[in-house]
Amino acid sequence: MEKQMKQDDLSVKEDKEKLKTLREERKDIIERNKGLLKKQNQEINLIKKELKNGPRTVPALVAATGLTGDRVLWYVMAMKKYGELQEGELTEGYFNYTLVVKSTAKEESEE
Repeated sequence: MEKQMKQDDLSVKEDKEKLKTLREERKDIIERNKGLLKKQNQEINLIKKELKNGPRTVPALVAATGLTGDRVLWYVMAMKKYGELQEGELTEGYFNYTLVVKSTAKEESEE
C-alpha cells in the first residue's frame, strides 16, 4: 500500500513537471491567444455599450464603434445565437438589434 502511494506521488510530480515544460514551450502561443481574447472582449463591449443606448442596425454599429462591417456582423450573429441580442424591426433594409436583459436567479425567485 505504501509503495503504491509513493508511486502515485511520483506520478503526480512527473505530471506537474510535464505540464510546466509544456506551458513553457507554448508560452508565446498562450500570450498571443490572451491578446486576441482581450481584443475580442473589447470589441464586443464596444458593441454592447452602443446597444445600451437603444436598438441599432449593423451599419449604425459599424459607424459608432469604428470596427469593420464583417467584424460587427460576426459578433452580432454570435451574440444573437447565444441569446444576448434579439432582432427587431427593419430599418432601411437592416434589422435593428437590441440587448436581451437577462434576469438573475435572485430576481426570478422574487417573482
